[in-house]
Amino acid sequence: MKNFNILIVEDESLIALELADTVGNLGYHVVEYATHPAMAKKCIKENEVHLILMDINLEAELSGIELYKSLNCTIPVIYLTAYKDEETISSAIETNPLGYLIKPHKEDELKALLKLAFYKLNPKNEAKENALEVQHLGAGYIFNFTEDKLYFNELFLNLGDKELQLLKLLIEAKETVVTFQTIENKLWREKAVSASTMRTLIYRLRGKLEYKLIETVFNRGVKLNQGL
Repeated sequence: MKNFNILIVEDESLIALELADTVGNLGYHVVEYATHPAMAKKCIKENEVHLILMDINLEAELSGIELYKSLNCTIPVIYLTAYKDEETISSAIETNPLGYLIKPHKEDELKALLKLAFYKLNPKNEAKENALEVQHLGAGYIFNFTEDKLYFNELFLNLGDKELQLLKLLIEAKETVVTFQTIENKLWREKAVSASTMRTLIYRLRGKLEYKLIETVFNRGVKLNQGL
């Protein structure tokens, strides 16, 4: 989603900045927040924009709807408006927007609309995003790569830093053995560790998962057994 470029057009600077921060925290890239029609036109001319968040009620020579029409582009738009009267909505409908947000917007509504736009504009994103974000480990355990968090039946399980690193290493290995030497090199880099330190780390991680999910291979290393 970091490559999904969003232009925010909002004439109130503080609101524009807050909206940009929210959109960025949701994982999208804000190309610019424009407070004037001329800034919006310049941004679109100079950047690849995938979606416009447009305030309808701009304090400018053009309304947001008029500005969008003047752009004469195929970039989809989501409108922001403090009004929900029939005339405003009817005028906006003519531009075939992806949706509306009534100000002051709610973050969960914004999140849902942006996610819908992201998938609607490129359906292949959904399968790709799901594959990248979530890994089902089996026995009810799920690892979310976006959050770097482990869940069991939607319950968050807290992992220490080294436990988290080890789990990600095992997931990336795709059920092949990760040698003890590899674990030492990846987790401690050039620092030597004792065999007991290594065993303790593996034991702690196994204790937070279904025991059979992590298998120790004698004198070689450990591996993940998914699909239990």
